[in-house]
Amino acid sequence: MKSIIVNCICAAILQLAGWGVSYAQEIHMSYPGLTGESAPLWVAREAGYLKGYGIDAKLVYMEGGRLSIQSLLSNTTQFMAGDAVSALSAIAGGADIVLLASAKNVLPYVFAVSKDVRRAEDLKGKIIATSQVGGRAGEIARMVIRNMGLDPDKDVNYLAVGGTMSRLAALGTGKVHAAPISHTVVPIAEERGLRILQIEPIPLIVDALWTSRKFADENPLVIQNVLRGYAQAIATIVRDRDKSLEIMRKYMRTSDTRVVQGAYERYREDLDRVPIPSDKAIKTTLEISRRVAPKLASMDIDRHMYFAPVQKLAAEGFIDKLYK
Repeated sequence: MKSIIVNCICAAILQLAGWGVSYAQEIHMSYPGLTGESAPLWVAREAGYLKGYGIDAKLVYMEGGRLSIQSLLSNTTQFMAGDAVSALSAIAGGADIVLLASAKNVLPYVFAVSKDVRRAEDLKGKIIATSQVGGRAGEIARMVIRNMGLDPDKDVNYLAVGGTMSRLAALGTGKVHAAPISHTVVPIAEERGLRILQIEPIPLIVDALWTSRKFADENPLVIQNVLRGYAQAIATIVRDRDKSLEIMRKYMRTSDTRVVQGAYERYREDLDRVPIPSDKAIKTTLEISRRVAPKLASMDIDRHMYFAPVQKLAAEGFIDKLYK
């Protein structure tokens, strides 16, 4: 009887050590949108990469950064995908969360404009639609206008009208003359007779993966395994178009093939194989975030940048092997 008990215990230990053979730790991960910017999480889950590293991931759609951050801090979710400006604003308010990785670090926006706008100079005196004035979207719009060579405080006016589709609708009525939109909805904008004004790419932390400091400190193996699956998903997006499109179509909840294909092509472009934001992306993100949350200016942000696990994967050659 004793030998049977010992054998059972040994078998259980071996199963746990196998991480994925017969045991997987359940975790919950939130993502904020349906436009394709959370594709690595979707692919990591649906292609079985997370399960292969012992992670049974439950993905939860949460619109808006505030709810996602609250869920993370309460441990209702253990990971959060989302833009860095919202997360940094929460850090300014006392949220102890850390940035683990960021696959997309270039803002995938263009300007949809009325037919009478053909170049940046034509925006002088015009009204720019944003989702809100003073928040992330408003500050990004200001940066775009400035990069066009215009004065964001004097040359244009702003009107808060809501999300992407609301901005397109406002353009159609003539209430506004330009609006920043995701590249994924360009076909819809063009169908409505709107012009597309290309803008200079802005280095910005767009698709970031966050966790709470407490969870990171207490679960280093889970962090490492999640990032293995995350890195493998990025490689699939880069190398396997058909599989990526199939998964993105499911999560984007649209039957419009052009929208899904556009989202994939735009997301794949400028994707960072080693998902660590550049110094320029960090700088720009902080510049916008400090305008939204001035308290950040006096805070040590480096302690919230936890790239060591990804750096370890890169140093071990794990990421390079995914592309061979």
